[in-house]
Amino acid sequence: MIGAQANGEYRRTLLEKRAELLAGLGTKFDTRAGMDRVGEDDQAQITHDEFVSLHLNSLDYTQLRLVDEAIDRLDSGDYGICQGCEEAIPVKRLKALSWARYCVRCQETVGAEMEGEMRQERRLVHTAAR
Repeated sequence: MIGAQANGEYRRTLLEKRAELLAGLGTKFDTRAGMDRVGEDDQAQITHDEFVSLHLNSLDYTQLRLVDEAIDRLDSGDYGICQGCEEAIPVKRLKALSWARYCVRCQETVGAEMEGEMRQERRLVHTAAR
């Protein structure tokens, strides 16, 4: 459990990050919406740019979800507790990554599991495409 003063600091940091993410998402959509029709020669570049923009938006939405979850944990009193081992997440990690759900040890385990699942999914997609 974190103290009231630290709670306020983390909340402020998380709310600032949330506002930054929301502002960035709005700007990206405004930029794409404001484009006029383009010539056929520019279609490949624009398609690539749209792909990159969608990927970046996806990353921003994922981070926004993580920030919102961290704010929920603050509200419920679970903030700063690792969701893997239920030990306290070190303050140094929370200061660097205020939306962290796991301590470093558990994050490495979760990351390795996710990486394995993604490799298996890619193999299935590749096999199905044949």
